[in-house]
Amino acid sequence: MRVVESVVIDRSPAEIWKVVSDPDTHTDWRPAVVEFRQVSEGRLGVGARIREVLDWRGRKIVIDDVVTAFEPARRLGLHGGWKAADFDVEFRLEPAGETTVVTMDWPLHPKSSLMKLAAPFMGGAMRKATKEELELLKAYVERGPEAVRQE
Repeated sequence: MRVVESVVIDRSPAEIWKVVSDPDTHTDWRPAVVEFRQVSEGRLGVGARIREVLDWRGRKIVIDDVVTAFEPARRLGLHGGWKAADFDVEFRLEPAGETTVVTMDWPLHPKSSLMKLAAPFMGGAMRKATKEELELLKAYVERGPEAVRQE
């Protein structure tokens, strides 16, 4: 299963990159994310490790991510997983005149039997959640963190 959603943000890729590549902001514009922090030493880049904790439909999911792509103002990729599934998520920033198209592309690879059965039925909820994250990212970048807290 794969979810690909995009949003147009009225800012430059560099301005959006500052938010997408800052682990401290992810809990502000990704509603299911309750923790997102770098757990490896050094600067964020390929090979860095991130601990991500999600509250997905009342369930706490702890994910250990690895940064797989780090191209400033262009692309951030993560690989992660938990006992039920693995995923690869990529945030792509593409300039479009005075705006930027931000795409979130993430294939989900079910591992457990239950997840393999459930995955086809989760697509709608996953697409909705991804669209919501991108809209909140847009609000965060265009209007500031306060705008996201009000929505």
